[in-house]
Amino acid sequence: MAERSPRSRAGNAMGRTRTAALDGARRVLAEHGLRKATMGDVAVRGGLAKATLYNHFRTKDDLVAGLLADDAAELGADCRDLARDDLAVALTRAADGVAAHPVLVGLRTVEPTALLAAAAPGTGAGWDVVRAQVALVLDAADRSRDDLHVDLVCRWLASHVLEPGTRDSRAAQARSVAAAVPAAVRTTAFAAPTA
Repeated sequence: MAERSPRSRAGNAMGRTRTAALDGARRVLAEHGLRKATMGDVAVRGGLAKATLYNHFRTKDDLVAGLLADDAAELGADCRDLARDDLAVALTRAADGVAAHPVLVGLRTVEPTALLAAAAPGTGAGWDVVRAQVALVLDAADRSRDDLHVDLVCRWLASHVLEPGTRDSRAAQARSVAAAVPAAVRTTAFAAPTA
């Protein structure tokens, strides 16, 4: 049996530590909100030493950005797979993910004003992370991913942060949004025939 290198074990440990930190952050943010959450609370809920948490995330803002990026990437991957067959189904999945996200659900109850500020279109790195994922989903669906259409989908998703509606209403809206995003325009360069 081949021995594993210490480097891969260290990489695995770092990944597990990051996962524990993000899981702790999800729980603490859902329960206490952004303002009352502390790095110490996150460390305890993640089963980590506070110094270990700080080795991965220097500030609470860094931790929240890491959580958003991680969750957006996971939801984006799910939606890209679905978008290849049906963009409306993918958009419904994205809206369902936003509506049921434990941190967002908790913040709707505990700290709605912070949630409103965080969900405002065009604000901060979180918006950029979501825009990037939406662009990848539209690309997987072979749909236009210009700024207008990416923003349309992002703003529609942001509307579900504060007012998630019902599963049926999200599905109906997703069909309308999908219909509003045209197929991607593909250009092909033709070489002039040589004589």
